[in-house]
Amino acid sequence: MAGTSKQQHSAADTVRELARQGLLARHFRDASAEERRWLRAGAGEIAWPLVYLRVTRPVEHRRGHHHCAAGLHRLEPDCLDRFHDDVEAVLDDLFARAERPITNLEGWLTVQLPRATVDGHRRRRGRRGAAQRPRVPNWLAEALDRDTWLVELAKSILDWVGVEATVSAGLWPLTAWTERRVVVTRDHTAGEAVVAAEIEVVLTAMRRRATWYERNVERPLGHKQAPVHSPVGDPSGGHAEPEPLALVPRHEIDDALLLELADRAITLMERRVDAGEEIQTVVADVVGVVFGAIPASSDLDRSPGHEPVDAEQVAALVGDPDRLARIAATVVELLGRRNRPSGR
Repeated sequence: MAGTSKQQHSAADTVRELARQGLLARHFRDASAEERRWLRAGAGEIAWPLVYLRVTRPVEHRRGHHHCAAGLHRLEPDCLDRFHDDVEAVLDDLFARAERPITNLEGWLTVQLPRATVDGHRRRRGRRGAAQRPRVPNWLAEALDRDTWLVELAKSILDWVGVEATVSAGLWPLTAWTERRVVVTRDHTAGEAVVAAEIEVVLTAMRRRATWYERNVERPLGHKQAPVHSPVGDPSGGHAEPEPLALVPRHEIDDALLLELADRAITLMERRVDAGEEIQTVVADVVGVVFGAIPASSDLDRSPGHEPVDAEQVAALVGDPDRLARIAATVVELLGRRNRPSGR
């Protein structure tokens, strides 16, 4: 963009003159496709420095992308794409709205930049099937107990699914959200693993309304490009296929499954103990039945040896009196907490 030809200078001069006369929008509508391209090139020469200085650079500073904020030629690919999108949005706005005389085109564009780029962002989200103004509905906030951080994380998810940006390590920008979590919660001890677990909590709450979830999360995610991976060699000398873009990482799925099984086990133990059964017998039976009966579908996409629970390990655990006694003591403590009145 920085290098401009004589023709582009002429196009920029023509754009300025038409703007001064109040004829730019009408002239653009009536122009041929070739002349429109020529006028857009001239307007782009005027607009791009303003977009970078007034929009792109401040945004990159806020994101902590100080390298990208050092100059246009240093923008990383995703940031450069956002910059080009913003320039195109400003040009669309200029040629649609420049109906009256504009004597200071740079000043006029500067005033219009915030609205034009935001409108352009919303239109792009709409084309991807995402909400143009992502917000957390009341039912979702209630499902998250109106926890300030979880509600903000839900809004971040709704915003993220509608943008083109990706991260190389997975689906969610865990690093950025972990940093944001520190600001919101003042908790400096939680890492990306905690945020990944909290994302699953939010997604689970969102899935309570399947139609809403499909429309606002799954559908726009379907338009997001997977990160480009460098090909990895396989033993045969070819290249292995990159991992598919998963909605939730495998370790989070395993954790969620194990938590669900644990909750199911505790509930079943509580019922049987309340019915008068002996705790040791209950623990042995329930652990063996619940954790020894992982759903068959859970390992269809796994290689051997990578199941979330090893049935042989469960059998060995149930057969070890010392380990079983420790589990029983833990269960007694957990049941005591469940039955303890709130506030005590």
